[in-house]
Amino acid sequence: MRPADYAGPLEAEGELVAVIGQAVRHCTRAEARDAVLGWTIGNDVSARAWQRTDRTFWRAKNSDTFKPMGPYLVTGADPLGATTTVRVDGTVVAAFGTGDMLFDPFEYIAAMSRYITLRPGDVLWLGTDETAAMVPGQVVDISIDGLGTLANPVIDEKQE
Repeated sequence: MRPADYAGPLEAEGELVAVIGQAVRHCTRAEARDAVLGWTIGNDVSARAWQRTDRTFWRAKNSDTFKPMGPYLVTGADPLGATTTVRVDGTVVAAFGTGDMLFDPFEYIAAMSRYITLRPGDVLWLGTDETAAMVPGQVVDISIDGLGTLANPVIDEKQE
């Protein structure tokens, strides 16, 4: 949902999301792999005009409805062999190998664990390689092989 006082376009970021299943601190890549309970899909909706002008990202990245996630938690999936595909109104607007992203998900988790104790239930959004513009009236579908498809309609918030 685009906030009532935001006139600009929104961007979709199709992201792989890890759900931690066991506590880890200072873990290796192999231990990071073992710590992941499962995987799901996230749409890291972003209001770029706010992101450029605000001192922090709280509003631009975290307004109501900006972090839809799902549709399932999948265990045993191989995110390194998957493709992330973003469609707007059925048209592919972004596609990339999830294992080809800048940061390997397990190396990223291991690096995070040097500073943060990761605990069961923690949800880690692992980034994207491409973004897609979206406006109210459109539907965004994000698919990751083996994880399903997360579908989100884009609507305007009603003025109160």
